[in-house]
Amino acid sequence: MSNRTIVLGIAVAAVKEAAGAEPAMPEPAFCRALSRAGAPLGIGVYVFAPDGYEPETGVLHAFRLEGGRWAKRAVPLPDVVYDRCFSSEPGQGIRCRSALAAMAERKPHIPLNGRLPGKLAVYDSLKDDPALSGHLPSSLGFRSAEQLLRLAGAHEGGIVLKPSSGMQGRGIVHIKRGQEGEKVRVNGRTRQNRPFAAEFEAGRPFARWAARFIGRRTYFVQPYLELSGADGKPFDVRALLQKGGLGDWTLSGIAVRSGQAGSLTSNLHGGGAAEPAAAALAAKFGGEESERLLEQIHTISKQTAIRLEGRFGRFAELGLDFGIEPDGKLWLLEANTKPGRSSFRMIGDERAERLSIERPLLYARYLSSRQYTSFAANESVNGRRVNAKFANPLRPFNVQEVHR
Repeated sequence: MSNRTIVLGIAVAAVKEAAGAEPAMPEPAFCRALSRAGAPLGIGVYVFAPDGYEPETGVLHAFRLEGGRWAKRAVPLPDVVYDRCFSSEPGQGIRCRSALAAMAERKPHIPLNGRLPGKLAVYDSLKDDPALSGHLPSSLGFRSAEQLLRLAGAHEGGIVLKPSSGMQGRGIVHIKRGQEGEKVRVNGRTRQNRPFAAEFEAGRPFARWAARFIGRRTYFVQPYLELSGADGKPFDVRALLQKGGLGDWTLSGIAVRSGQAGSLTSNLHGGGAAEPAAAALAAKFGGEESERLLEQIHTISKQTAIRLEGRFGRFAELGLDFGIEPDGKLWLLEANTKPGRSSFRMIGDERAERLSIERPLLYARYLSSRQYTSFAANESVNGRRVNAKFANPLRPFNVQEVHR
């Protein structure tokens, strides 16, 4: 492997600058941690936004950590790009993709992580896998308010309406018919992540609300699952699967996230809290059952990564969210290619937090040394090799692997 410094650019949607103030960027603690961890590994790290690139000249202005402070500098174009663009405003996603495409025309770079399509397309790619199908809630694309009323009446617990490209629990709604079927109760979170609850008459009043709430966005429908503990707080399990310096998948950490009592979601951005997975699951299900669940989560995580890479191409990391019903039934709820790490910091899992930062850097170095080139999502379908290796041998899940 070459001893040259690898240049890793962290792409973010925007960096706000003000005279005399520290630049305000998304995920500041994560960006700082990556910058500090990169130098000992021979990786130069900077943070850039789309407006920092000048296509006419090929000059990129980015932010480097110098003496503990962010300094804006003209920098060489990156060898590897770590896409952490989260769109909070219209057009941000397009601007990010356009800037990355223009930079690649000037100098090709390696995307660290791939992208997944909408959640319904991800479900369709997994549902035929025998190892996964029994752990996937049935999902249907939204078609009409009448469809919602019919499905809500067919499921005793009601249904959940989810945005296909949503994140952080935003825009998720639980819809349930009243006992007589004439009323419809809805509760969930707005697109601004504020909790709400309302009741409508079935028919036009509900249809008008659904049209306003959904708008032109793509939504899908799932049966409502009882994913709360005895305390009434919803909870899920976040597993962070990453590749490291050998290019194989490893579970970096796992945590239980609990929401507020009566809330629909357990996302940390919605006011939730995090707990160590082994202790939290043992308290809810007992020691023996919690070990079974953790092994199952590890096995399903591995198979999900293999399946998604076979369908959509190479990935560096996946955040997988699991729900567990009171009887111990495990559900795979979501796969995320831009996972957060804050839950590990909240539970004091220093090892998982460290690995979650180091492994993307090690994988970036691995990719650069192998001179991997990017490929489109459908190239794996056309027969190109997909890098979906796992550590050999892959041991069954061991709690000590994550929480020691």
